[in-house]
Amino acid sequence: MSIQDRLLSAAINALLAYQARPAAIRRALKKRKYTRASPPTRERVTIAVVQMHLALVDDGVQFADKYYTLVHNAVERGAQLIVFPEYAWLPILGLLPPVRDMARQGVSLNKAVNALGGGGGLTIKSVFRTIVPAVKRIFETTASALAAQFHVYLMPGTALTMDRAGHLFNTAYLFAPDGSLIGTQNKLHATTLEKDWLTTGCELGVFDLGFTRLAMPVCMDFTYWETTRIATLRGAEILLDMSADATANDDFLAMRGDETRIQESLAYSTRAYCITKLFGLDFCGPSHIAAPLGLYDTDTTYLARTQTHDREEIIVADLDLARLREFRAAHPRDFNMALYKKYLPRVYNEYRARIIQDGKRRICN
Repeated sequence: MSIQDRLLSAAINALLAYQARPAAIRRALKKRKYTRASPPTRERVTIAVVQMHLALVDDGVQFADKYYTLVHNAVERGAQLIVFPEYAWLPILGLLPPVRDMARQGVSLNKAVNALGGGGGLTIKSVFRTIVPAVKRIFETTASALAAQFHVYLMPGTALTMDRAGHLFNTAYLFAPDGSLIGTQNKLHATTLEKDWLTTGCELGVFDLGFTRLAMPVCMDFTYWETTRIATLRGAEILLDMSADATANDDFLAMRGDETRIQESLAYSTRAYCITKLFGLDFCGPSHIAAPLGLYDTDTTYLARTQTHDREEIIVADLDLARLREFRAAHPRDFNMALYKKYLPRVYNEYRARIIQDGKRRICN
């Protein structure tokens, strides 16, 4: 790297650090008015799903102001657990000086990266690694402060994260009503848009909140039945799905997700979509809150669904946890354990060996 490149990198890092100051975010949020959410009970929790419009922000305070408005509106409607969409961090790319102009011109993310690099070999990975410290500070400070001030369980969507080796992850967060971090979940299955930069996770968390247990697989993870089966066998009663998808308004394609999975593995579920046309992505809804068919006297799996697929909305539903437990007890899953012990995990090991051998895909051990 030349001296000029090093100076430019130092200047960009200094600018990002200034724009992402946690103290500035906390000061701005402290001036706002708050209503404390009532605590959930072991029998019932009110859940809100935010179908969030993503637009670039100038700094961390602007990002926090956007979140404040949405969380405030959800709490005013009785929400005790709030779910935001995948890629909720994307607006923070606006902190990079040239990105806003490129987004206004409708430039794709790949073309924007090439333009930022000036033909010097800059990649999505390098751009993401540059901004990930700012994303971490803004995202975590905002979510923690709002969870504590509103006294609400908050899943603020996914953020870009990075480990010490420089691997990039798409990570969901969950915060407690006191502002503490309950846990995180790395996305386990990559989409075609993520294959050039994403490292997939290798663990599926199930989080005990006292009144219930939940898991939060990310978007593509719900395409595979194993994900939700593992989560519900470990006691999850609520599955928080957050997504970013250009085909979400196609019911046939969308049904690959949680709506199908919760019929196999009985649980409540959400899908929170982001809405944006940034970088030509065209992400859309509709978002929903769902229950297994038969749990209620209705012919639909949806407890609530956004009225639009391309506008920002908040939907709210009461989840009757006692009713779900009774339903599970009356409809136990009939597992053939002898069959599974005979073939699993051997078949997965055989499959992993095959695809590592032909080099088609990287499998996490």
